[in-house]
Amino acid sequence: MAGKGTDRKTKLKDLKGIGESNDTAAFTLPDSLPCSEVDFPILIKRKPRANWNDIIDESNKWHKQLEEFSQNKLVPVPKSPFLRTETDYIKNEVFVQLIPALVETLNKAKIWEAFTRDKCFFNGIDHIVQVLWNNNPRFPGRKDVNLHLFNMPWVRKALKMNPRPYYPKSWLWPEEYAATLIQKTVRQYFIQRQEEVQEMRDFWKVCRSIFYRLFRYNIQIFLIAWRFKTLFSFSLHC
Repeated sequence: MAGKGTDRKTKLKDLKGIGESNDTAAFTLPDSLPCSEVDFPILIKRKPRANWNDIIDESNKWHKQLEEFSQNKLVPVPKSPFLRTETDYIKNEVFVQLIPALVETLNKAKIWEAFTRDKCFFNGIDHIVQVLWNNNPRFPGRKDVNLHLFNMPWVRKALKMNPRPYYPKSWLWPEEYAATLIQKTVRQYFIQRQEEVQEMRDFWKVCRSIFYRLFRYNIQIFLIAWRFKTLFSFSLHC
């Protein structure tokens, strides 16, 4: 009985294989087929459910846009002089000029690395004064000139009356330039300590002193001769 069951199973498998081979033989792909005619499988995604927080955010954005649009359409009504306050003056007159100057000073401070150094050449107050003076709306011609702070006439007068101390070189030199100068001086010191170099320097010092003595002697002789010449010419005229 076991042998008959296995024979039937093998026959069924053979029949299925023959049917599949006939199906594949009937279907043949063409040599060239554009991609537009190929039906690619589409992945069906389930739409996510609506989130209540997203809906509230969208509605708030929409309301804000409506408010901004309505405010832009409104014509600003100027207040009467007795209703104007100090805050309105600061907001409309002072901050309009002061905030851009502060932003520019912060950018300059980043360039000069004033935030990372203890002492720096850059002075924020001086730069704010320079920007405000050059961008004064009452004097539009100053923008074209764009003077530096120390070239302004009123600053020059003030510095003559109250001069500032000189900046130290550590404030003026960048780190790379200062490092090269320090290396240069150290190498110069060690080279000048050598005996051969000291001997050569002493030789040139002696030569220089002899040259100066001869130069002075020649000048003295020239002056004496010139005096005798002037006296002789004066005596002839007399």
